[in-house]
Amino acid sequence: MERDFEPLKTRLRVICDRLDEDEQLYFRPLIENFKGQTQEFQRIMRDLGKFGEKIGDGSKFQVYREVQHLFDDAFRKNK
Repeated sequence: MERDFEPLKTRLRVICDRLDEDEQLYFRPLIENFKGQTQEFQRIMRDLGKFGEKIGDGSKFQVYREVQHLFDDAFRKNK
């Protein structure tokens, strides 16, 4: 199951690398401890919103959609 979420976790790690050091210290454990539960994912998405423009070079909503699709794809595989 966790293997299915690896593309999502990989993308979140890239985003995390763009954050300030103190934000990384907070966000990285959320990524590494992610087990695929919806409530965990909702927290990650909420926190992405707090980081604003740091999460991507273009539209932050495009980043949100990309992350959401990665979660949805992995979640469907685990049903």
